[in-house]
Amino acid sequence: MTEQLNKKIHVVLTTILAFLIPSFPNALPVLIVLLALNWLIYYKNIKISFQNIRKNAALLFMLLLYVAYLVGLLYTSNFKFAAEILETKFSFLLLPLVYSAYTNETSEKLYHYLLAFVYGCVAYALFCFGYAFYAFYKPVYTDLYGVLYDLGYNYFYYSYLSSIFHPSYTSMYTVIALLSIYYLNKKSIVQFNWKWISVIVVLSVYALFLSSKAGWIGLFLVFLVYLFELFRQSKYLLGLLVVIGLGALFYLINVRFAPTYAQRIPKVETIENAIKEKDEHNNAVTTSSDGTGSRIFVWKASVDVIKDNFLLGVGTGDSRDKMLEKYLEKQMKTEYEFGLNSHNQFLNTTVSLGLLGLLLLLACFVVPFFKALRVKNILVIGFVVLVSINLLFESMFERQAGVIFYVFLNTLLCSTFVSGKFKN
Repeated sequence: MTEQLNKKIHVVLTTILAFLIPSFPNALPVLIVLLALNWLIYYKNIKISFQNIRKNAALLFMLLLYVAYLVGLLYTSNFKFAAEILETKFSFLLLPLVYSAYTNETSEKLYHYLLAFVYGCVAYALFCFGYAFYAFYKPVYTDLYGVLYDLGYNYFYYSYLSSIFHPSYTSMYTVIALLSIYYLNKKSIVQFNWKWISVIVVLSVYALFLSSKAGWIGLFLVFLVYLFELFRQSKYLLGLLVVIGLGALFYLINVRFAPTYAQRIPKVETIENAIKEKDEHNNAVTTSSDGTGSRIFVWKASVDVIKDNFLLGVGTGDSRDKMLEKYLEKQMKTEYEFGLNSHNQFLNTTVSLGLLGLLLLLACFVVPFFKALRVKNILVIGFVVLVSINLLFESMFERQAGVIFYVFLNTLLCSTFVSGKFKN
């Protein structure tokens, strides 16, 4: 195989991967294997990869994080669960190595890959809206605890509007797509004509309907970036209309017409009870069926486990077992029954790998953030901030939907560091 053919195959496979990450996850393992085989076939790539990755700390730390999970095997007892974790996180090792051999191609085709990712997000959003309309008008009956229900408008909310991914992941993809559109417009790759304004509206409405709390925060931050650009161009009236429109949509979708069980706005009383572990009558509260309250309880339990295993953690495969033991000890019935993880990736990694693991995970974000800050690249800065926010509320690197998305996009963005072409 010639070098040029090898590079062309790599670009084609990367484009397909970028499109399918937010739309069809079942095909991703096959595509990643094909990317790896294409990389290996042209044997010179291996040497180039190791030369380049040594020069690029942003990529190297992802690889080292995976190595830390391998080291965690030395003091784990649940090897079956450890094997699942290593399989889920394998992209941390493979993708940085593969893409380190194609830094020039990544720099030249970055806009092309970002467009493919945006199109994938739009395709998935339209598919989900299409099914929601079908289920609403058909109607489709859903089995809830052995009883068939016509969920009506609920098909447009939360998990019912994202049939393949958990809504937290879909919201993250969607918000990153909106940021990518802004960046591509700044680079004159897309123009804010009726087509792209329609795409922005569809993705924004979709993110609101998904009702992910982290998604709401991310959407708000991305729209601040859009508003800053409008105000910079003295388009104050248009900026005001955007604020009013987004606020009205949020109120109508998630407050005024949202079904009772789809209400996603956290209740202050629930948060206070979880923090104090007491209700208003001073009765002990040890568990919660509310998503926000339950998160607070598992965060506290995670901290307790970390205190006992601060330096090295409990091992790659023992995090789930230790958390379940802690739930039983603290009488956290709901959290134990659902077998919840830490619902915070930074805590989850620290439980498994201790302080060393946490530092490596933080380095994966801090290094690209400051490199991007130095050259004022809004896309990388925004990507790091938005993903970090999501990791505060979900252990997203415990599923391939989070791992492949993050490692792939972070690798694309950070691969350009070594090529010397990364600039705003």
